[in-house]
Amino acid sequence: MTKIFTIILFIMGLIILMLPLKALGQDFITDDDFSLKTKKGIAVIEFWAEWNSNNQVNFLPNLSDCNPYRVCIVKNSMLKSKYNIISIPTVVVLNNGVEEKRFLPNIMFQLDASKKKVQGVIDEIILERFQ
Repeated sequence: MTKIFTIILFIMGLIILMLPLKALGQDFITDDDFSLKTKKGIAVIEFWAEWNSNNQVNFLPNLSDCNPYRVCIVKNSMLKSKYNIISIPTVVVLNNGVEEKRFLPNIMFQLDASKKKVQGVIDEIILERFQ
């Protein structure tokens, strides 16, 4: 009985540890799976680095009607070069794999755009489908 109880507690602990990762809703994306994950639909990509984690964009998982992803420029240099990322965080909105809009950081390495502004671009892309 104690063994079963220990296993249940272990599984519950794992679930609790994984909840924040799932709650963020922002998957990491790499050089290898970037094209596959961004070729259909609207994707919002945050280019960032761990050394600048204090300035990461936390509102992307709360955007509607898009797939938010994060690219670590240190580990994915091909994407950094392909998208000409000079400063971080940089947020790029893609529609079916094509860049629609780019948001850049200010001199304090903080994104110079609000959730409302990024969501506005997503909403415009969706509205264009009906025109």
